[in-house]
Amino acid sequence: MLRKGILPIVFGIIIAFAGTRLVACAGPVWANQDEQRFLDAYRDYVDENATEDQLDRADSLFIETVQVLRETYVFDVDTAKFVDDAIASLPKLETKDHSPDNIVGEALDQSLHDLDPHSAYMSEDMFKRLQESTEGSFAGVGIVIAQDEDKQIRIVSPIDDTPAARAGLQPNDRITRIDDHDMKGQPIAEAVRLMRGRVGEPVKLGILRKEKTFDVTIRRAKIEVPSVTASIIDNDIPYVRVSRFDANTLEQTQDYLQELKDKVRNPRGIIVDLRRNPGGLLDSAADLADQFLTKGLIVATEGRGERKMRTYEADRSSYFDGTPMVILLDRGSASGAELMAAALRENGRGIIIGERSFGKGSMQRIMPLSGGGGVKITTGYYTTPEDHIVQGNGVVPDIEVQLKDAEEFDREIDLAHALPPRRRDPRKTITTVQADKCAANIEIERLGNAGFHPEDQAPNPQTDEIEPQDGDKTTDNAEADKAETPHDEVLECAVGYFNNGMLAQYRAQVEPLLRAGL
Repeated sequence: MLRKGILPIVFGIIIAFAGTRLVACAGPVWANQDEQRFLDAYRDYVDENATEDQLDRADSLFIETVQVLRETYVFDVDTAKFVDDAIASLPKLETKDHSPDNIVGEALDQSLHDLDPHSAYMSEDMFKRLQESTEGSFAGVGIVIAQDEDKQIRIVSPIDDTPAARAGLQPNDRITRIDDHDMKGQPIAEAVRLMRGRVGEPVKLGILRKEKTFDVTIRRAKIEVPSVTASIIDNDIPYVRVSRFDANTLEQTQDYLQELKDKVRNPRGIIVDLRRNPGGLLDSAADLADQFLTKGLIVATEGRGERKMRTYEADRSSYFDGTPMVILLDRGSASGAELMAAALRENGRGIIIGERSFGKGSMQRIMPLSGGGGVKITTGYYTTPEDHIVQGNGVVPDIEVQLKDAEEFDREIDLAHALPPRRRDPRKTITTVQADKCAANIEIERLGNAGFHPEDQAPNPQTDEIEPQDGDKTTDNAEADKAETPHDEVLECAVGYFNNGMLAQYRAQVEPLLRAGL
């Protein structure tokens, strides 16, 4: 069984979900009859000065992509239809760059998105940005974005302690403009390109929040934020928040866990907070789950025909072994966060409190093309230790905590062309409570430089609302710093599970199920 066999990729500023593997494509092959139809058609849309070398390289991009789809896509692809769709997209392309590479790349990107929301074509420049993201640093504003079914750029979540988070941007905000560029119908890659830039340079974002539109100007920064923060709650509850899974997450977590272990001798319980965690490197998510498990399956993958491909097994020592654990999830928890939560629960390690998660459980592979650029192809589903499928289903909490006036939020299954779910987890939520009914005052001792910021969790639409900004202002100002920090009611409810809070009455129901592996 493999522990390090997959190299998943996170898009940093763009929506990043665990499950991407980087592999090399085979060399170029001769076009078959269907592929040749596209090669003949796209030449009518390229610059008349395009060279034969440029055309040959673009030909290779298309031929190799169709070959990869034929051999590796999670379902059998009707390649004749794929070619027809790519040809049909040519007259609809909205681009000023009519080089052969770009025309073929745009057509491929559109056709791949028509297969599922996560398959895509990537230019060489996108590869470079993608590599930066896996290292946990990039120059931008610090948000995770996706494209909704109306072709709008939607904010999934701001990354903790970045310019975007400090500006008060919220999940489900739509980015309508970036500087002078209208973003309706523009691909995610273009949004990424426009928001990246030099450190200190301003970028103006047009935001749509529910029915209100406004502009906010943010200064770009080098995004080198820790993916892990930690605190001690009420003197005896270790708290670890993981905001994403990158190359540094495991080391950061181990450092905090050791510090928490030294400071809290007799813990009442431990809380692992995965809310708004969009995923990231699958290896990182699996390794993090392994810190709390001495044995057992963490996650597996299956491809076409439900064929099992790889497994990740626990093989490390367990931190806080025997200490009751709560895992916090919400509708913004996706991919690696969902898989980690499911692994901990299904191995009997902890219960889940919060909301049903996003439901992104498909695996993507990044494959460079010999002609330049590359493709991200969905090749499989992830399965939990009990062989359930997260894709389209999400992870159901044991105890659901509902926030007052919670905004509607699209999940994976709501995205255009989302892959269908397979087997779902049959377990049901034990109870549903209102967050304001079980919230209580708690004491928080922050560890390290970043510590725990309640404003990172479940922002209050009233206290965090952004007023329209003019082009000369940034949101990094004293007035913004004076904003009232809302309570994190879900966290307060979870703390009550360990003592005399409202949720404590459910311990007698949940803990026996965990011990029985149910």
